[in-house]
Amino acid sequence: MTKTFAGQTERDIERLANALGDPTRRRIFFFVRSAGELIGKDEVSEGVGVERRLAAFHLDKLVEQRFLRAEFRRRSGRSGPGAGRPAKLYALADSELSVSLPERHYDLLAQLLLRAMSDRSEAPAQAVLERVGYEFGREIGLRQLAERGDEATPLRTHSTTTEAIAEVVRLLSRYGFAAESDGTDTIKACACPFEEMAFHDPARVCGLDRSIWRGVLSAFAPDATLAESTTRAQGDEACVAHVVGA
Repeated sequence: MTKTFAGQTERDIERLANALGDPTRRRIFFFVRSAGELIGKDEVSEGVGVERRLAAFHLDKLVEQRFLRAEFRRRSGRSGPGAGRPAKLYALADSELSVSLPERHYDLLAQLLLRAMSDRSEAPAQAVLERVGYEFGREIGLRQLAERGDEATPLRTHSTTTEAIAEVVRLLSRYGFAAESDGTDTIKACACPFEEMAFHDPARVCGLDRSIWRGVLSAFAPDATLAESTTRAQGDEACVAHVVGA
């Protein structure tokens, strides 16, 4: 992606990708978050299984990126001479206390953003982001077919579009969309793995997740297309799209 991100939303997205794109740093962040209290680098080192110096490096980077906060405190509660030096302890930053998304959501978003940011084509930024989403969706759909022993070609195991939609719904739900279908041509999602960002920038982030939907659909129903009708980030009750043209 050749164009630089501009504005607060772009800076937030880049911050997320930079902070959580490294797998060790992600594990450390989620370990600290799960602790629910101030925690030291020794505990992080042991819990995550990395060397103390590396744990401290990633912890300080997460503080720098404002995902964690740090403070010095004596764990014993003692003060005065002989109490020892205060330890540097870490906890979830106040700005992140409202984050309730499971780990895989951060993981997925960081991976996709990093893929898009590494693109060196001259394509518009949004087109690159949506292409990355589509390719990811198709990739996981084809992988699902391969794992089941189905051929990754136009539907050989699904006699109806409804059956293909059911497969799409199951796979999207695995990645945090809480998708469902009423047996018609409708795909409905009552959750979004990118929800925090989507409400700040629905055009960009909703474009990414709908591209994932289209990519998954292409694996199970290559002749079908997706028509969006409602979006939670725009104030609707749920994200709804209709499968057409199969």
